[in-house]
Amino acid sequence: MRYLEDHQLISDRQYGFRRGRSAGDLLVYLTHRWAEAVEFKGEALAVSLDIAKAFDWVWHKALLSKLPSYGLPEKLCDWITNFLADRSIKVVVDGASSDCKPINAGVPQGCVLSPTLFLLHINDMLHTRNIHCYADDSTGDALYTGRANISRENVSECRDKLVSEVESLLDRVSDWGRLNLVQFNPQKTQVCALTAKKNPFDVSPQFQGTPLVASASIGILGVDISSDVQFRGHLEGKAKLASKKLGMLSRAGQYFMPAHRLQLYKAQVRPHMEYCSHLWAGAPPVPASFT
Repeated sequence: MRYLEDHQLISDRQYGFRRGRSAGDLLVYLTHRWAEAVEFKGEALAVSLDIAKAFDWVWHKALLSKLPSYGLPEKLCDWITNFLADRSIKVVVDGASSDCKPINAGVPQGCVLSPTLFLLHINDMLHTRNIHCYADDSTGDALYTGRANISRENVSECRDKLVSEVESLLDRVSDWGRLNLVQFNPQKTQVCALTAKKNPFDVSPQFQGTPLVASASIGILGVDISSDVQFRGHLEGKAKLASKKLGMLSRAGQYFMPAHRLQLYKAQVRPHMEYCSHLWAGAPPVPASFT
């Protein structure tokens, strides 16, 4: 990783498994892009992609073919080849075990090397413009900035262009998936038009022949972002969840020492309200009924 980082071989749009980067950093960057487009009388169209079983579908042949392009020594490439070779899998249900079956894909989960191998495997997908990743959580977007009093005809043209750009992005991602035997699930792909305009954004892109239905919000890395780039729905949901857990903790309080109650609070309640709080700290307060 030191070699890869020092030589800037990992895409700058990859935020997962990297020192000094976090899910919050990616969310801050994306929401800043979208809020800026909305603020300057424009709009953004965002898609959140779902990669099916990302770690299990790392095709060994494709991954190993990419290693020399990073300048890794031949002996290290051979070592990684041996590391992945001759692996097998079996299923155990109620103590009954299937026969072992050889596999040619997947990186061992729980191994410290696996995240780095996954980054190398998915890195060339990020050559696609305007796509950002936190490990396998991929988000693409297209945006434009406008001007005051822009006509409806111009807005329609800009929206058609956004859809075209997003469809082009999705086509390139699909092409990468076919070459690397990675499956994307159009049914689980989210799309959201981020806008402050009153006329509805009716045009939707297609992904692998499936029309994507735009929703009023988009969930990325555990944060729900509304179409006006606000966090009200996210905060209300988290406040309700935290309130329920606080109620349970209060009712069970007689069974725990104060130190244990504090420990449970820190583990079960506070993380919901602290996760990525720097992202939504300036949002309007949640109504009292939710707190």
